[in-house]
Amino acid sequence: MPLFGTNGIRGVLNETISPELGYRFGMAVGTYYVDKKIAVAYDNRTTSDLFRDVVVAGLLNSGKDVVDLGMIPTPAAQIYCKLNNIPGVMITASHNPPNFNGFKVISKDGSNPGKGEEVKIEGLIENGNFNKSRWDTVGASHKEEAVEPYLREILKNVNRDQIRKKRFRLLIDCANSTTVVTTPRLLRLLEANYVSINANTDSYFPGREPEPTEENIKDLISFAKSTEFDLSVAHDGDGDRAVFLDEKGKMIDGDKFVALAADHLLDKYKGDLVFPVASSFLIDWVAQKHGVKLIRTPVGAPVISEVLTRTNGLLGGEENGKVIFPRYLNGGDGGLSLALALDIISSRGAEISDLIKELPDYKLRRIKIANRDDFKEIKAKFKEYYSKMSYDEIDGLRLLEKDSFILIRPSGTEPAIRIYISSMDSEWIDRREREIKGLITS
Repeated sequence: MPLFGTNGIRGVLNETISPELGYRFGMAVGTYYVDKKIAVAYDNRTTSDLFRDVVVAGLLNSGKDVVDLGMIPTPAAQIYCKLNNIPGVMITASHNPPNFNGFKVISKDGSNPGKGEEVKIEGLIENGNFNKSRWDTVGASHKEEAVEPYLREILKNVNRDQIRKKRFRLLIDCANSTTVVTTPRLLRLLEANYVSINANTDSYFPGREPEPTEENIKDLISFAKSTEFDLSVAHDGDGDRAVFLDEKGKMIDGDKFVALAADHLLDKYKGDLVFPVASSFLIDWVAQKHGVKLIRTPVGAPVISEVLTRTNGLLGGEENGKVIFPRYLNGGDGGLSLALALDIISSRGAEISDLIKELPDYKLRRIKIANRDDFKEIKAKFKEYYSKMSYDEIDGLRLLEKDSFILIRPSGTEPAIRIYISSMDSEWIDRREREIKGLITS
C-alpha cells in the first residue's frame, strides 16, 4: 500500500505509523527539496510533539534550516509557505479521530504537492537515499509568526467594510483544535460578535470528534436552534474546511455551500471549475449558468490542486465543504470559507437559508462502511447489479443515471469504503440506499 493517501500520510502511533517513519519522512522531504529553509507546523494532537520532533530531526540532519511556525491551522502554514516561497510540513491528521496523526507536505506555492511529487518523496522514504549532514553542516531552527500574515491574506478576498456594517452575530465551534488561534481573531477583525464552544485546545478533543459531521456537531446544532445567530460554523481538526448552519440552526450541506461560493466568485471572476466525482450535479448547474467548463477529478485536495494549476482553473472544491480558490491559496481553508460566507450574505442582503433555497435541490447522501478492505469484490457486485447504468472509473466506481449517481470508492484516509448517493429525487436515493445495504451484507 502507498504511504500517501488522499491527502498526506495518516495513521496511529506504533500501529500504522511510527517515530522512525516520521524521521525518514523528514529526511526525505529535506532531501527532495533544494531549498535551504523548510517550514514546520503542527496541530494539537497527543502525538504531535513527538512527530514534530522526529520530523524536525530528519530535516536538520538533511542539512535544512527549520522555520517553526508552532501550532496553527494547515492553511495558515500554507499561506506562510506561499508568501515566503519555501516548502513546508504539517503534522496533522486533519479530520481523523484523535488517535490518528500524520504528515502533509506543502509545496513552495502553498499547495498540496501533486501525486508525482508524493511518489518521489515516498521513494526516498523507502530507499533511504538521503542527504546527510556533517557535524558542521547540520541545520538550525528558529520560530516565526504565521497567524497575522494569514489573516491579512484572507481579508484581501472579501469586502471587509461591507461585512463590518452587518455586525454579524455568529456561533463558532473550533473543535478544541488549531482554529482556536485564528477564527476568533478573524471575526474580531471583521467586527462580528460571536459565541464560541470547544474554543480551548485539548489533545483529546473532548467536545467532539475532529470531523464536523452532523452527528458530531449536534451540540452546536442544539445551541444554534435555541438562540438567534446569523450563521454558525464548525471547523475540522486542522482548519482546512468548515461546515455551516443557517440562521435557523439547520446544517447546510457542504456540497451546496461550495456551489454557493462558486456562484458568488463567478460573478466576480471567470474561469473553469475543478471538482471531484463525489460532488453532485449541482456544480454542473453552476458551471452552465456562468458558461464555464467543469473538470471532474478523483477525490482529494492534492489532485484538485494539481489540476487547477495545470488548467489555470478559477475554483475547486469538495462535497465536504472545502473551497479551493487559487487566487488566494491552492488548497482548502475553513477561515476563507467563513469570510466568504459572510461576504456572500452581506453582498446579497439575504439570509443564507434563502440563498441556499435558490439553488437546485440536489441531495447527497454519504455512507461510510468502516473496517472493510474488500473494495474489489463490492465494486464487482455493484457493476453487475447496476449493469443498466453507465459508469466511469475516475475514482472507484461512479454509476450514472441522468443527473443522479452512486459513487463507491475506498477511503484514502482510513480503512473504510465510502459511498455517495446523489439525486434531486429523495425516493431514488432511499431505494438505492436499501439496495446498496443489501449488496454490502450479502
